[in-house]
Amino acid sequence: MIKRAEIRKQLRVAQQFKVATLVVVAILLLAAYPIYEFTRSVTQDPVFGDLDALDLPSWATIQQDDAASGSRWCIGQCRLRERTWASERKPAETQAAYDTAFRNAGWRPRAEGVCPAVQEGTATCWQRDEYVMDMWVRAPICDLPPPRPTITTKPSAGAKPSAGAKPSAAAGSSPGAGATPAVCPGSLVTVYVFNAIDYHPVT
Repeated sequence: MIKRAEIRKQLRVAQQFKVATLVVVAILLLAAYPIYEFTRSVTQDPVFGDLDALDLPSWATIQQDDAASGSRWCIGQCRLRERTWASERKPAETQAAYDTAFRNAGWRPRAEGVCPAVQEGTATCWQRDEYVMDMWVRAPICDLPPPRPTITTKPSAGAKPSAGAKPSAAAGSSPGAGATPAVCPGSLVTVYVFNAIDYHPVT
């Protein structure tokens, strides 16, 4: 009887431990998604997320580069977000595509203030909720290096080419002639996104 009582006690303890384990696992599973969403909201800048979600044609976003400075919570200085896209097409067509995408995303041309002056291209100013944005579309300045000329040397007098010698490359060809040449994009688009309370145009 004593042994049976001990066995029943051990079974009850094991059952309680199993139930407690299942409860802890269920709580962790229920809390995992909210914790993930909270962590992502803290680490990911929502402005860059909105820019990623723009409905833009593929030719208008062949490359992009991001930069940011300041605090998302405006501690000391509000954050300035900067993104530059490279587009395959000319500035006029590229700007039309971006204007449409920003309007569909809820951005509207800014009615107050003056857009910063630019020497090249076109600058437009936008506003949505607590954010203001300056957009600059222009043709890129492409400085592609010219092909390197091939230097040929004349054989010395009396020298005979070996049987396995191959003819030299034609004049004007460059090493790596089969490589794909660098391509200059058709236009560049840069946006600067500010909190409206700390707007300072980038010149």
